Amino acid sequence: MKAVNKGVKGRDWQPSKNLPRAVRALRSARRVLVTMHRGPDGDALGSALALACALREMGREVVVYNPDELPYNFQFLPGADSVARAIAPDEAFDVTIATDAGAYDRLGPDVPQPPRRGKLLNLDHHITTEPFGDINYVDPEAASVGILAYKIIKGLGHSLSADAATCIYASILADTGCFRYSSTDPECLRIAAVLLEAGVDPWEMTVRVYEMQPLARMRLLAEVLQTLEVHGKLATITITNEMMARTGTHLDLTDGFINYARSVDGVEVAASFREPADGSRGWRVSFRSRGRVDVATIAQKFGGGGHRNAAGCTIQGDQASVRARIAEEIERALA
Repeated sequence: MKAVNKGVKGRDWQPSKNLPRAVRALRSARRVLVTMHRGPDGDALGSALALACALREMGREVVVYNPDELPYNFQFLPGADSVARAIAPDEAFDVTIATDAGAYDRLGPDVPQPPRRGKLLNLDHHITTEPFGDINYVDPEAASVGILAYKIIKGLGHSLSADAATCIYASILADTGCFRYSSTDPECLRIAAVLLEAGVDPWEMTVRVYEMQPLARMRLLAEVLQTLEVHGKLATITITNEMMARTGTHLDLTDGFINYARSVDGVEVAASFREPADGSRGWRVSFRSRGRVDVATIAQKFGGGGHRNAAGCTIQGDQASVRARIAEEIERALA
């Protein structure tokens, strides 16, 4: 079991059995919908665009769909500029692929219902994902869903283009933190080498993903860091709507802020509290752990999920009550 998921109990997903099933479904498909969880991150988007790129090169008709804004630092990926924000109610597909979704209700509202969506293929590496697909190709040992996309493309017998390789590399970068997190393993490094041979420039990718940040994001970060609190081995930050309005930013630009809290010496768990933007009382809580605490288990208690060291959930209530519940759970886990 990969270090990031070590000690986390989950179902036997049988990825070696479901990979050929996924390949067979796509081999016979002519029209394919590729989608991902709402508010996509680099892994969800990169893996989706990689599959879309390869399938188009093979002559398939492909629609990539997500109703939300794409992450600013992954909008350069090949095919990102043609992601559809809506799907017509009469469109039909032979196969629908969902990448990195975790649960069916995290997909956009326009994903067709049966039979118009065709066979539903769920690609994921979260150990807490739900088996919502007709085929669930889930591998908790994979560093990213991009690894699964790579194996599907190879299984289809298609040569890896520079565009598809770029998207897969972006996916791996996103979920290994540029090869720094515990999800980094020999498999993803071997595949990364293949991607470089296919034309990926690692320095260009690092600059585009990590070193081209909007000025507004840096101003927002300065405000968020003022909310940093450390209580023993727990560090927290808070992101409010007022901060984003004042800096002219949006939630997409907060990605990675939580890592500053986790980086405080002596901290075992970091939690980020995001104020709901839609007027509801549901605070979005993200967790990061150094490894001692399984934050996926904590997130699951509140209807969320994720990995052992990175997870999230949404909790109803005012900020004080939400923070108190989280602090109690983390204190219990640390004890």
